Amino acid sequence: MQRLWPTSQMGEMQAASALTARRPPRPRLPALVLLFRFAVAILSAIAMVPPVAASPPSLPQKFVVPFDFQSTFDDGRYGKKLGEAIWKALSREKHFLIPESMLDVRDYCSAHHFRPTPLTELKTVEHAVRQGFDGQIAIWGSVERAPGADRDIYDLTIKCYDFSHSPPKKLYDTSARTKAVSDIPHLHVRQLLAALSPPPGHLPKTKAIAQEPPSANLVSGDFEQGAAGVPTGWDQTAGQQREPLGNMVQWTAEQGNAKNRLIRFTLDRATAENEGLMYYSDFFPLEDGVTYQFQCRWRSDGPHVKVFIKGYAHISESGARREVYRSQQNLKGPDGQWNTHTETFTPRHGKYKPQWARIMLYTYLKPGKVEFDDIVVKQLAASNEPPANNHGRPPASK
Repeated sequence: MQRLWPTSQMGEMQAASALTARRPPRPRLPALVLLFRFAVAILSAIAMVPPVAASPPSLPQKFVVPFDFQSTFDDGRYGKKLGEAIWKALSREKHFLIPESMLDVRDYCSAHHFRPTPLTELKTVEHAVRQGFDGQIAIWGSVERAPGADRDIYDLTIKCYDFSHSPPKKLYDTSARTKAVSDIPHLHVRQLLAALSPPPGHLPKTKAIAQEPPSANLVSGDFEQGAAGVPTGWDQTAGQQREPLGNMVQWTAEQGNAKNRLIRFTLDRATAENEGLMYYSDFFPLEDGVTYQFQCRWRSDGPHVKVFIKGYAHISESGARREVYRSQQNLKGPDGQWNTHTETFTPRHGKYKPQWARIMLYTYLKPGKVEFDDIVVKQLAASNEPPANNHGRPPASK
C-alpha cells in the first residue's frame, strides 16, 4: 500500500491509535436514529446542490426514472431515502422529465416484481424503463453499511445509463466507500447530476415579457369559484400522498380581504425539508411549438417557490398519457409581500406532440406559508388549428 503520510507524522499517528485503542467502544446508535441522521444529511445536502444548466428547446427532454436503491442491511429503508432524494434533485431541473412521484415507480416495481440491483443486467433495466415508462434514462444502485462499521460509513454504487442509445450509453457508474454520509449528496449525487447535464453552450435564453396577450385564459386561476372546498379547474387532492384539500393546501379567503379567495400552502419542517408540497391544476389543451405566457401572483414568508407547466401526449393507441415536456419557472421576490411572475414557454418534443398541460404549484426547503392567486396561461401566437376543448379534461382512452 502506498504511504499517505510523511514518515515524521507516523509516530504521532501510532500514538493516537494507541490512545484510541484504550478507549471504551462507542455504543451503537439505535437504527431509527441512524435512519433519521441519514435522511436529514441526504435531503438537506441535496437542497444545496446547485441546479445544472437547463437544456435548449431544440434538445428534446428525456424521461429519467430513478429507482429505489438496494439496502439489504435495513430492509430497504436507506435505499428508499436515497431514491427519493435523487427524485427530488431531478425535480428541480428544467430539462428532465420524471415520474410524478416515487410512488409511481414503486407501484410499477411492485406489480412487475422488479427490484434493480447493481448486478441486474442492463437489458432487464432497459425493458423496465422503455416498456414501463416509455423512458430513456435509468438511475439505480445500492447503499449498504460498510462491513464492521458502526457509524455513517457506506458502500455506495450508483448506475445511470441512457437506453436511447444502442448499445446503452453509460452516463455515470461508480462504486465507492463513503467517509461520511454527506459524501453521497455532496460528491456522488452532484457528479451524477453533472453527468446528466447538457453540453456546454446549449443554454436557452428565457425572458419575461410584460404585455398582456389578447387570447383567453386557458386555466381557472382567480380561485373565485368552486364547490365542496375545491376551486374550479383544480385538483381535489394535494401533496405527494394526494391528501384532500383543507390541511396543508387550502382554498380559502385572503387574510384581511375576505372577498378574495386564493390557494394557501402551509408547510411543516418535515415536508419542506423532504418532498415539498405540490398542487395541480386540471388538464387544459395546448399545441406543440406554440408560445404561451404564464403569469401569477404569489407571496411567501420563507419557503422557496417554483411552478412547473407539464405537457402531456398520448404515447400509445391505448390512450396512455405521459409527460413529454416541462417548463420550470423559478419564482423570485421579497418575502412577505405579493410578487408577480411572468414568463413564456413553448411546449415541444422531438417525438411526441404535447396536446395537454397542467400547472404544478410547488414549495419546499423552508417551513412557512405560501399563497397563490390570479394564475393566467395565454397563447401568444395564433395557430392554424385551435386546440380542442374538452372542458379541461383529457380525451377518453380508446
